[in-house]
Amino acid sequence: MRCFARWKNDTTANVSYRDQTILQFGTSWGLIANVVLLNPGSALPLNEIDQSDLLRSKSLPFFVEPEAGEKYVEFSIDRLMNDVLGLFSKHFDGGTIRLLNLFNLKNQHSAEAIQQSQEHYQHNKMFSPDSEICYCGAPVIIASGDGAKKNQRLTEELLRHISLASASELYALTNVDGRRFAIKRARPNENGMIDSYHPSYTFKYGNTTEIGEFKP
Repeated sequence: MRCFARWKNDTTANVSYRDQTILQFGTSWGLIANVVLLNPGSALPLNEIDQSDLLRSKSLPFFVEPEAGEKYVEFSIDRLMNDVLGLFSKHFDGGTIRLLNLFNLKNQHSAEAIQQSQEHYQHNKMFSPDSEICYCGAPVIIASGDGAKKNQRLTEELLRHISLASASELYALTNVDGRRFAIKRARPNENGMIDSYHPSYTFKYGNTTEIGEFKP
């Protein structure tokens, strides 16, 4: 299991940004799913080695070229990533899972991260442009939780991510009953919104998370 992403450490503002996160396991690099989360968590670069050429060599349809002065590096795999990879590896022999975020500022403490996003929302790495949210016809799993509902800008970002997917691609991480959660097909409501849970909750506190209606 490996993780690659673009990384921007803004030492002046004392914040970091991670985007275009790619989780890969097994020998395949085929795209299994896009997972829309709130923001990057605790994973950090393992080193400074540029992995951009490695990723280019895989001819990934979703690969976004790094801008001048940027590069892709390999990251540690945090608990959330490990849980997501563990779930899919039970049903797939290998492949890639893309993690997309409503905002790209790294902070595993969601309430603090949302506050920081308001302070730095004009930073050019805070939000991914439409051109870099490329689902490539693969399923899109909304799993950002309810944090975005408390912030108008993040609500707009969630609506944008949903709108960029076709109706047949949409899934959400939802409650089945009690402490059981699963990925199920989703349909936007009259406001274009899809409710979901965040995996940082569904994989913890005695909960179980299942692949549900997302079948290989």
